[in-house]
Amino acid sequence: DYAISIEDSESDETSCGVLCENTTLTAKRKAVHDFLLNPRSSKIATVWHSVDILFICVSIAFLIMETDPVLKDHFTDKRDPYYNAIYGINAFVISFFTIDLVLRFLTWPTFLSFWKNIFNILDILSILPFYVGLIADLTDGNPAIDAMSDTEMDQMGKRYVVLRVCRIFRIIRIFKFVRHSQDLILIVRVVVHAKKELGLLVILLGIFTITFGSIMYYVEHEVNDQFNSIMQGCWWSIVTITTVGYGEVVPSTPGGKFVGSVVLTLGIVFLALPMTIIVSKFSSVYEKRKGRLKGLRTLQI
Repeated sequence: DYAISIEDSESDETSCGVLCENTTLTAKRKAVHDFLLNPRSSKIATVWHSVDILFICVSIAFLIMETDPVLKDHFTDKRDPYYNAIYGINAFVISFFTIDLVLRFLTWPTFLSFWKNIFNILDILSILPFYVGLIADLTDGNPAIDAMSDTEMDQMGKRYVVLRVCRIFRIIRIFKFVRHSQDLILIVRVVVHAKKELGLLVILLGIFTITFGSIMYYVEHEVNDQFNSIMQGCWWSIVTITTVGYGEVVPSTPGGKFVGSVVLTLGIVFLALPMTIIVSKFSSVYEKRKGRLKGLRTLQI
């Protein structure tokens, strides 16, 4: 089901051959397409997917380690003895991701369906920062974005705001794990199927937050400096409704405490109602998927 968009996909990775039957792909393109999407297609495909998972782990580990004050110089200082080795490994990992993405693009059933697949878009965004930084490095002589300290980026000024934005995209690499797990894809599909219910949940959360945040502001602001604006009241409201309760902003008047009690009680009910819908959607999607898998196995036999 990585072969088509997540909203339209209703099949498992083992059905790649069935999905490709009615396409205009040549036999070789079909074989490569199946190789890239189905780790069970061959032993080499299993190795390829295993290496992909390993490189995802390495990429995420680098992303985390370069923010550590002790290890940061290894990633940002070109004079550091480990810089070249780390940068080389990172470049090799990105090259692997790029080859995998290009091969999938060339063997995808249709051009339009490739761009409809959310995982393909995420893969492009995940490798984009490296190439944007590399281009900046080659054209302006600045360090590549994956090896750029915050101080160096600040010195570049507004011209390199796009580099700072691209740097954030590296976080997307963690979502590459999703396409390797049918269970994770199932969870995402459940969320997609429950988008109307989740949208309603967000709307209700917004209404409750603004309503009770405003009430708390007018009740507390004259005697409690913590509620100095409706926005601050909304922050307290959303933290209370979701039962997080950080505790840094609390009501002090009897009226404020009464409102807080009401909000906390409604928050418990507010969170309980949508969970029933989501669980029902999950069961429905899971049963449909199980039925399709059973039908596909029957056809293969």
